[in-house]
Amino acid sequence: MKSKPAYLTLLLALLHGVAGITILVISSWFIAISAIAPVGFNYVIPAVVIRALALLRIASGYASMWVGHNDLLARIAGVRLRVFRQLENSKITDKAFTTEALAQHTEELASRWIAWIAPLSNITFIFTNLCVVAVWFNLPSTSFLITLFAIWLVAVVVQGLGALNIAKRVTTENKAFRQQSADFLNCSAIWHLNKAMNNMPKEEGRHVINSVPSADRVWRQQTTQKDKALRASWWFQGAAFFAVVLVMSGAVSPISDFSYMPIAIVVPMILMAAPDWAGAAFHSITKFAQHKQSAKALKNLKTSPIKLLERTELHHSLTLSGYTAKNRRLPLVSATFPATGIVCISGPSGCGKSSLLQSIAGVLPSTGIKEVDGMRIPDGLITNWRYVEQEPIVLSGSVSSNLDPAGMGIPLDDMTNLLAQLGLEALLPLSMWVGKAGRTLSGGERKRLALARAILSHAKVLLVDEPFEGLDVTTQHKVCEVLNRYAANHLILVASHVTPSALNVSSTLLLEEARMDNLCAGQHAIRLP
Repeated sequence: MKSKPAYLTLLLALLHGVAGITILVISSWFIAISAIAPVGFNYVIPAVVIRALALLRIASGYASMWVGHNDLLARIAGVRLRVFRQLENSKITDKAFTTEALAQHTEELASRWIAWIAPLSNITFIFTNLCVVAVWFNLPSTSFLITLFAIWLVAVVVQGLGALNIAKRVTTENKAFRQQSADFLNCSAIWHLNKAMNNMPKEEGRHVINSVPSADRVWRQQTTQKDKALRASWWFQGAAFFAVVLVMSGAVSPISDFSYMPIAIVVPMILMAAPDWAGAAFHSITKFAQHKQSAKALKNLKTSPIKLLERTELHHSLTLSGYTAKNRRLPLVSATFPATGIVCISGPSGCGKSSLLQSIAGVLPSTGIKEVDGMRIPDGLITNWRYVEQEPIVLSGSVSSNLDPAGMGIPLDDMTNLLAQLGLEALLPLSMWVGKAGRTLSGGERKRLALARAILSHAKVLLVDEPFEGLDVTTQHKVCEVLNRYAANHLILVASHVTPSALNVSSTLLLEEARMDNLCAGQHAIRLP
């Protein structure tokens, strides 16, 4: 069922092409016959036929575009869903392969029917049948038409092979540019140092910050691709015009053939028009090369699998023994957390607070022992525990779609009330669009939106990374009230440099680069070795 629109697009494109070439043949014959037609020749019938074919060509062209673009939109959705299924339970390890790259490659895959299958099929079908008909009716100068067809086939193959190599280089350069851009943007906090460093003597560290990334290499490869297609089109056009000159000069057939045999003008007219209808193949074959490269790039996505664990209920305690994130130079943690309440994890930057939270949630692999109610839990993402990152992901959609991305049917009243409690009244109504990737939101709004999303999912264990960073005192107090209420029946682990007095911390875990100690007299401290 899904292929029917694509095949219909192909048939309409063929009809469009056949109608166009038929108009050319009849028109050329009509022009020639008009010069020698006897008195009483009926000029109306050829004119009516040409007008009917023109209307058919226009109608089939528009219909092909309409059906083809509707099919394209459906195929883009299908291709992206397949890519997302490929990424299911996996994590992209190559940060340079961003969402924009995914969008670009999926569009190349989805557009194949209107980008290169239909155009190439159309031209091949017409060219082949023109040669067959010319041979069948023994038209003058048929050999030139067959020769031009052979030249076209060779040029398309050569152009395709070259386009494949360039498409590969374009993908490589594009990926390098994305990585450089990401690295450069990650240094935005120290851009102001660039001017100061440029004023320093070279031996003292001048030009430490990299220059602004340039897409010049990507642009050059893309320009090379277009230039090669254009050059192939020019060579083909030159061959076609040279064939026309040979035919019309009488080098092959006597000039008298065109005077006494009007059908002889058909082949020269086709040769002259060939660059217009057959030259498009060189640009279509470029699209084919980009499609092949995109298919290869998506097939070879660098991902690491994430093992999913069934819902893990916490009734008594969570125990860690000699526990830390795998492949990280971090201290080992041995501690026991209660089933409810707020545990504050503190320590200097780089001591492993975020890594510890991610490993407990299963986002990162770990070493050591993790036990829930005395039962050992293997590595894997625990489906009903939620990690709220420092820089949360915000979808390009409405507020409600961000709060219920899985479509679990969370009541709208629950969303509205929680947003109000977190001081996010500015995000109401829930139908409001938050902008592309939530760029219109401040960092504090993004954090609180992600926290609301985790709470609405009824996570059994909540692991929150730096929830108070960038918030004013009043907003911190509101967040504390929400966390305090949720901690009455759930365990919340909070990693933070800031611990507001309004937060009801039941115990504190101090991480240090060299050692770990219990902290906070008057609270229930966690004893660590």
